[in-house]
Amino acid sequence: MLSAFFDLGIGSKLAIFSRYKLLLITCLLSSQVSADEGLSLSDLKALSIGELSSLEVGIASKIPSKLNETPAAVYVITAEDIRRSAAANVPDALRMVPGINVGAVSGNTWAVNSRGFNETFANKFLVLLDGRSLYNSTFGGVYWDMQDIRVEDIERIEVIRGPGSAAWGANAMNGVINIITRSSYSSQSGELTANVGSQNKEAGFRYGGEFGDSSSYRFSGKVNLIKENKATSTSGLGVYPVAANDDSKHLSLSLRTDTDLNVDETVTFDVGLFNGYSDQRQFKSEINPYAPDFFSVVLPQIQLMQMAGASQQQLSGLLSIPAFGMCTFCLTDVRDRHEYSGWHVLGRWNQISETDWTTAQAYFDYTQREEYMADQSASVLDIDLEKGWKHERGKTAVGIGLRSSRDDISPNLSPTPVVIFNPQNESNNTINLFAQNELNVTESFRLLSGIGYEYSSITGSQWQPTLRGVWLASPQTQVWGALSYSSRTPSRIERTVASNSAYQAFGNSAHKSEKLSSLELGIRYQPTEEFSLDLVGFRYWYDDLTTLKIDRLYNPLQNQSGLLSFGNEASADAFGAEAAIRWQVLPSWSLAASYSWLQQSYNSLPQSVEPTVSSNKSPEHQFALRSYWDINPDWELDVSLYYVSELSSVGSPVLIIGDTGVDAYLRTDVRLGWQISPEVELSFIGQNLFDNAHQEFNSSPINVGGVSENTEIKRSLSAKLTVRF
Repeated sequence: MLSAFFDLGIGSKLAIFSRYKLLLITCLLSSQVSADEGLSLSDLKALSIGELSSLEVGIASKIPSKLNETPAAVYVITAEDIRRSAAANVPDALRMVPGINVGAVSGNTWAVNSRGFNETFANKFLVLLDGRSLYNSTFGGVYWDMQDIRVEDIERIEVIRGPGSAAWGANAMNGVINIITRSSYSSQSGELTANVGSQNKEAGFRYGGEFGDSSSYRFSGKVNLIKENKATSTSGLGVYPVAANDDSKHLSLSLRTDTDLNVDETVTFDVGLFNGYSDQRQFKSEINPYAPDFFSVVLPQIQLMQMAGASQQQLSGLLSIPAFGMCTFCLTDVRDRHEYSGWHVLGRWNQISETDWTTAQAYFDYTQREEYMADQSASVLDIDLEKGWKHERGKTAVGIGLRSSRDDISPNLSPTPVVIFNPQNESNNTINLFAQNELNVTESFRLLSGIGYEYSSITGSQWQPTLRGVWLASPQTQVWGALSYSSRTPSRIERTVASNSAYQAFGNSAHKSEKLSSLELGIRYQPTEEFSLDLVGFRYWYDDLTTLKIDRLYNPLQNQSGLLSFGNEASADAFGAEAAIRWQVLPSWSLAASYSWLQQSYNSLPQSVEPTVSSNKSPEHQFALRSYWDINPDWELDVSLYYVSELSSVGSPVLIIGDTGVDAYLRTDVRLGWQISPEVELSFIGQNLFDNAHQEFNSSPINVGGVSENTEIKRSLSAKLTVRF
């Protein structure tokens, strides 16, 4: 995929003031630092809704444009939104975005996606952090527990719902999340945070300073401990003891420097490392090396039980549970500790003038994760160059990226190799190209055309075109539309896996990329500086979606494993609408509300073919309401409500143990903030206040490689102290 370019302010002029202050209402190009980077807490609180709408972003095309004039479904979460929402991590913060479905699978695992087909490994969504892709090519998607960054260091999160592949490359089918952290210029002096609660304990720090007249640095870190949540009513599958087993620990450190070489040239250096573990519980079917002979021992017992009136379902259960000692493929209760670590180093050079901009970026990223099924490590070297310029009719941006990745995936703690990747080691070299052109057709109408090209040494070529237009119908109203085509490259498990359990599944080396054609229409209306409305409608057509063909069902009564094979035999449709409102009711009180409606379904599938991602895993309705109230200069009261409609069960015949759906829920988060002094802030936080516990998601065994023990998220109470010096 085409990697991101962050922290590049682009516009008619780069305004850098003294070393004590940096003006950051500059234009944003592509994945660069937000236009409001460097704004203090008081500055952010002073921005009106109109000023926020005028901030420039480039997530949709890598060409900067005002947020309210961008021809895409873009939403920006500011640092102030995060602070007042009391979100402890990025997935919690993303609940604010209309059209984004966030389901806490457990205390350390999340399913995050846009506009349908959500899963623990949501493989149609691209997530970026300061220029680095967080997309995992083994399963496809993001290991969110490994990305537990310090939220106080986030400047903003830009989200595009809908295809972003023309600018960002493959795997950005359903959207892009662009997490942008603060520059070291805006992170001077020190900050200590401590959060002590019923479910988690967190301590963090940040210290920034200067060396020389034109350079600054920021050093920050955090440690986070999450306690075990509540087991579901089906925990243990009715066979094993009840347990949630979802506690975790995470430690991260980062160092960033920024240097102004001259008025229009900057260099950024960033290095970070992390280490931690996430406890998880799954149920996997494994070969029993001590199984008795089927024909001389097990088969006579089956016949005796049949004569006693046992049903086929009862027999299948008895032949899958180790306690009865007759299983060839035993259902095993795995209480696993996923241990992980990683580090990265990144360098970026930016040069900006009034008429053009250039950036060059390179980074190296290494991660390792050890779990029950596999021990996997991955390294990535990524180099990117981008050039943009203004011309008489508009703006143009082009870029090239080179990426070399290598992974190593080997069987780990399992007594038998449940999952094998062949080859065990794999290298992939990728080249990415993109071109975007914004044409001012008239004074009130702009047309944006773009195309991305990607060549992979494994999956071949991908073309990703888009055509977008925006009409400034009036100073208060903007209408936009988009036609896009995007794709998702197959993951390692789809191409090279060979599982050996109750179901033997085989990857397909010729597995094709998934494809999406989409149509989007939107309107933005801002009659005053205090009120804005954003409406979006979309229609999606998916083709070549990944499927599993059931060549043979698992039959324990005949001591016969099932056979599955990967293919691209599914197509699907999706359509829906999203609405977002921001309203500054009073100078001391603001509201934000959003609603999303989604319909999705697979078209007719061939017999004995199952999709790997169910259409039942994304809610039809979602609603959010946030209220920020400044009671007085020292006290704040913030309330967030999130409603998510029910999720249905998958109902796949592949599942040895049937999955259950998830009931609709209403989550209520409340924060009471006390500004004790300009340097000291104390917050009292309650999450999921009016519900003792609720389940938010139910992972598919096909997606996670076993029957996952999803947990219920408990009510939590905490106090957070922030000290600045």
